[in-house]
Amino acid sequence: MSNPAGELLKNRDYRGFLLAQTFIAGINGTSRFTFVWLVITLTDWTAAEGLVAVCLGLPAMLFSLPAGAYSDRVDRKRMFVRWTTVLVIGLATFTAVIAAGWATPFWTGVAAVFIGTLITVNPPNLNAMVPLLVPGDRLMNAVALQNGAMQAAGFSAVIIAGVSIEVLGDAGGFALLTVFATISLLNIRKVVIPPDKVTEGSKQAAGESLGKSIRSGFAYAARTEPIRSLLLISLVLGSSFAVMQISMPRVVEDVYEREAASAGSVLGAFGFGMLLSSAFMANRTSVNHGRNMAICIGLGLGGGQFALSFAPGLWIAVAVMLVWGMNAGVAMASHRTVLQHNTSSEMMGRVMGLMMMGFMGGLPIGAGIAAALSRLMGPTDTMRMVGAVTVVLAAGLTWRKSMRSLR
Repeated sequence: MSNPAGELLKNRDYRGFLLAQTFIAGINGTSRFTFVWLVITLTDWTAAEGLVAVCLGLPAMLFSLPAGAYSDRVDRKRMFVRWTTVLVIGLATFTAVIAAGWATPFWTGVAAVFIGTLITVNPPNLNAMVPLLVPGDRLMNAVALQNGAMQAAGFSAVIIAGVSIEVLGDAGGFALLTVFATISLLNIRKVVIPPDKVTEGSKQAAGESLGKSIRSGFAYAARTEPIRSLLLISLVLGSSFAVMQISMPRVVEDVYEREAASAGSVLGAFGFGMLLSSAFMANRTSVNHGRNMAICIGLGLGGGQFALSFAPGLWIAVAVMLVWGMNAGVAMASHRTVLQHNTSSEMMGRVMGLMMMGFMGGLPIGAGIAAALSRLMGPTDTMRMVGAVTVVLAAGLTWRKSMRSLR
């Protein structure tokens, strides 16, 4: 019996790459929780968590595309090592600031901008490495493995961070992120990316200015289907999901009357669900990606947030998040596979940058929505409204015949 996931994991370079990306994903997912929880403990101002999330996510909106364009012109591994080293230093420094009792809402916002910028640079570059490391007929399996590992790490790490905060104080969560960045750095050093493949897509980009490279990447995405629609989906889902990530800790504290570890458990259940469905997708050899996106993105991702808003208690919320995560594992495997299959190699970094600009750059948009609506209707009703609107927008993008026919 064919075992695509097993075949990929036997590849030392892909395995090392996967571990490095997994721990970076753990930082990306967990940093939102640790920053939001820190500011909740520093102030009772309900809009503060939304504002710090804007500070954390704004760099992704501004720098994801330039980071992707830059990665198309340089050695991808060297770029990752340099930026991750700076990330380790930044996280360690802010951990010390918190431990010393010097953290304030203002300095937390400043740290969020700085660390958010460092987090933004790596994902487009890492995602563009995948087609270089695996054969074309194993791309979907590699993407599913990545999604499962990355999302499980991102949300499961939230559970560990919640416990770390309760045991070690607010600095505990950021100390954990520092360890994650260090482990990622150690793993990527073992990865060998074939030199001929690394330089092949960057020769043309290296001959033009970075600004022109960015403009050409944006123009390519804007005129090319299904890339244009898939990137719009990324923005819709990134904005919608940010509302849940910002609102849910407040629901856990104010409505469920629980602490950080419980909030981490709710968010971590999503990651475990993604792990289960991504493991299933990683060993599939025949997949109807258009149908998957129509059902799991068009209906499931917004519907999950809508259903979560009705959860009366902690354990019902955990169950909803688990099912929602299983749906998302299928959705994201198909989304990324179709996007990468339809992107030319010389544009891969830039398109991955635009994808991350949607998913990660959606954070400040979602944060602004959460901050505004939570003051009017509270966090629970905010999630309910945003979930319903997400279904309408995502269904409009995925239920068109041209999208449902994608294989």
